[in-house]
Amino acid sequence: EAGTGALRSLLPVLGAHRATVLRTCLAALVDQAALVALVTLAAYTVGTAVTEHRPPTTATVAVLIGLVLLRALATWREMDLSHDLAYRVLAELRVRVFDGLARSAPARIAGRRSGDLAATALGDVEALEFFYAHAIAQLLASGMVFAVSAAVLAALGPWLLLAVVPAALLLMWSPLFEARGRAERGARTRSALAEVSSETVESVDGLRELLMAGALNRRRARLRSAGRGLARAQRAEQS
Repeated sequence: EAGTGALRSLLPVLGAHRATVLRTCLAALVDQAALVALVTLAAYTVGTAVTEHRPPTTATVAVLIGLVLLRALATWREMDLSHDLAYRVLAELRVRVFDGLARSAPARIAGRRSGDLAATALGDVEALEFFYAHAIAQLLASGMVFAVSAAVLAALGPWLLLAVVPAALLLMWSPLFEARGRAERGARTRSALAEVSSETVESVDGLRELLMAGALNRRRARLRSAGRGLARAQRAEQS
């Protein structure tokens, strides 16, 4: 329930970008539909050539080439639109984060350093880029393409669904496998990144004081330590 609520809270910001969301969904739909058509026609062509020893016709080759070009164009367009949407949304979220920090600091930061707090908040905002650029339109298009494909297979032969539905369920379940462990490793990486960012910001802001106090070497050692911690966290996350 908490995860669903968090997901829903990410959607209202898209209200001001309905046209871009629609164009992105259409581009993703064309992209995935072209891929399905391309794979299906290619499999049919190869199967016919192997079993019936009949080479593909000129029309079949032309359609295959057209599908390849269509998918390349649709993929480029979908990536262009989805990233344009994501960066516009992230820009709005960054403004909201800075406004919130300006209103709450220093009364509500609960003793946390301002650099640490800002780095953590902005890191969380940057992490949303994948959701807005690579999830919304793609998931909607995938659902529509799968529904249409399943309906076509059911019309051709219901037994064909026995091969498709289990694979689809496995794909839906795979992201949930060891999700907690991945979330914990990701949280450690974000925490280490926030520490590096905080140390860097405060070192730059306080460079004069560090030079006057002769503490620059100690600050460098802290930065190196924070960098090594970030490297360890990133290696653990990727393992």
